[in-house]
Amino acid sequence: MTDLDELLAAHDGILLAREHRSRKSSLSRWRAAGRLVRLLPGVYVHPLAAGDFRTRIRAVLARVPDAVVCGQAAATLTAWPEESVTEIEVATASRRRPAAGFRFTRRKVPLDQCRQHGPLTVTAPALTAMDSAATDNGSRIDDLFRKGRITLTALAGALAACPRRVGNRARRRVLRRSRSRPWSQAERRCHQLLDVHHITGWVANHPVLLGGRRYYLDIAFPRLRLVIEVDGFENNSSAAAFEAHRRRQNALVAADWTVLRLTWAMLADPAYVVDTIRTAVHAAERSRSRRAG
Repeated sequence: MTDLDELLAAHDGILLAREHRSRKSSLSRWRAAGRLVRLLPGVYVHPLAAGDFRTRIRAVLARVPDAVVCGQAAATLTAWPEESVTEIEVATASRRRPAAGFRFTRRKVPLDQCRQHGPLTVTAPALTAMDSAATDNGSRIDDLFRKGRITLTALAGALAACPRRVGNRARRRVLRRSRSRPWSQAERRCHQLLDVHHITGWVANHPVLLGGRRYYLDIAFPRLRLVIEVDGFENNSSAAAFEAHRRRQNALVAADWTVLRLTWAMLADPAYVVDTIRTAVHAAERSRSRRAG
């Protein structure tokens, strides 16, 4: 084992220049030889560890004491562990030099909008989702609604906690549209069409109990027993999902619900969607009147 290998093993894979001032020339020599990589000023790791997410996060923790991790990295560490991280975004009170794979922003994040992930401070899911709403049209917000992990109050608080930020106009627009609590981008688009065309009497993700099972109807007109199922790209992504949706539809029809199905492609034709829904609503109203009479 070489002297460098021993050092890396003894310091959990990360060497801080400030802790090895007597080895300054050695660090420079190892780096020049390609045996070390500098992730951040004064932070060195083995080249094979340079792309490791956990190593990069630990480098931030070691170099930036007041760091609050935001964006993709915060998402991965909290509510969206399946997401990949291409850049680690860090909020800090001081200016920091740019570094490949990192983005430093001078920004004060209120403590009540943060969470602890071990020794690391990250933005809470509500703020992480609201941050990204400027570019993802509320996709992370939809996901939190679907998982039952967010409220409108929490989202409004996250937006209010970070005023005068670039992108806040788009975030406010997304927050207004989120009042109907959509669970997907397809639902969000359909809700927008319903509101713009003044179609009322509907609720989103309406719970019903059928055959001992609880279902959440994408868009329901409960008084008319009319349901609109909005199929996004992911709805039938597996054979199991395909079968589950057909069983769900059969259970609804057997319980005297009228079921409309709209796809993402259909939502690109607003006139068709609005006309189809209005026709179904009018037909359901006539049927209800005949039964009442």
